[in-house]
Amino acid sequence: MARVSFVSYCIVVNGFPSKPFPAQKGLRQGDPMSPFLFALCMECLSRCLVEMTQDPNFNFHPRCEKLGITHMMFADDRLLFARADPISIQLFLGAIQKFSSASGLSANLSKSEVYFGGISEIDQDNLRNILGMSKGSLHFRYLGVPLSSKKLTIAQSRPLIERVTARIDS
Repeated sequence: MARVSFVSYCIVVNGFPSKPFPAQKGLRQGDPMSPFLFALCMECLSRCLVEMTQDPNFNFHPRCEKLGITHMMFADDRLLFARADPISIQLFLGAIQKFSSASGLSANLSKSEVYFGGISEIDQDNLRNILGMSKGSLHFRYLGVPLSSKKLTIAQSRPLIERVTARIDS
């Protein structure tokens, strides 16, 4: 905590450092501790989301229930999965609020989008009002993988087999 709480800077002017002055807020971009502390914070978020699944009112997304998947994270990007019902959405928001209270970090809802598959427009509007997010288009790529509300299949074509023969003359 001393490395995070008691940070000071000095400026080099004409080759000479100035008198050190304290930082006003925690870590700065480029600080070597940032990625490590961010990973620890995201572990806290993961635990809040796992704890949320213990509530009997929470409903997994139908295609994620067998594996118990509620979220996927890569760097500072997150995908959250749940059944599209108000109770599950409220539980998600509660878990995120719990994380925000503990960490001081919060989601930027103006940069967030919600994706729906298989529910009516009226239900979508109701859930969007609960979340306070705009609706995104479900056909996009996440880490190079196409995401869709339809089942993904691998298109197979006839294998191209070439027979290569080599002749070695002695």
